[in-house]
Amino acid sequence: MKLTILGSSAAYAGPSDACSGYLVEEGDNRILLDCGTGVISNLQYHIDPRQITHVVISHMHADHFIDLVPLYHALRHLSGMANRDNPHLLLPPGGRAVLRGFSEIIDAFDPERTFSIEEYGPGRHSIGLLEMEFTPTEHYIPSYAIGVQGNGRKLTYSGDTKPCSGLIQAAKGADLLLCEATVVEHSDSQGRKGHMMAQEAGELAQSADVDRLVITHFWPDCDRESARTQASATFSGAVDIADLGSTIIF
Repeated sequence: MKLTILGSSAAYAGPSDACSGYLVEEGDNRILLDCGTGVISNLQYHIDPRQITHVVISHMHADHFIDLVPLYHALRHLSGMANRDNPHLLLPPGGRAVLRGFSEIIDAFDPERTFSIEEYGPGRHSIGLLEMEFTPTEHYIPSYAIGVQGNGRKLTYSGDTKPCSGLIQAAKGADLLLCEATVVEHSDSQGRKGHMMAQEAGELAQSADVDRLVITHFWPDCDRESARTQASATFSGAVDIADLGSTIIF
């Protein structure tokens, strides 16, 4: 299984970065986990957008889905689109209505024409030989952790969430936990309602007995190396930073 970081900024993209977006490749599947601001530009350094087989959105905050608009236009414009299946777009409950609302105010955006859209709920979902699992977490709006399992490997992506038992269960025994670490100060009471600190990401990874932790979803002015140090203080395994363009094969 191969993970490529296409963006790891929170809310707005830092210089030469993008918001949340992660490419997972396994077998014939090219899965885009979240599709935030700037992700489609970075995707093209790695694969042709027409190679995407699935797009999975963790929750309907703009920094996690807004680049569905440029992806839509890329797929409509690029030659050969008519000769291939539409990418499968998996949305959380209520996500289809959100996109319909966008299509009413954004000219020339009709996602139903380009994506095969389905709303998921808690539980498992098969994608060919891969198994996906969706677990509700605790954020400002409904948000889901996303598990991807195949070929004896397991990746868990936290989406946006504060520390919660659901995420621990979702990450149990994962080979890699891609986990948000947005909050950098204990005094950040607003962020505490729906996000976690790096040391909490480490604690969660330790509790879930994961092999490897990758921390992500940083404010652009965050000291990422400091965040890594904090996560390493509470997790005994390897801790990596989700740097733009980095690739992890596991």
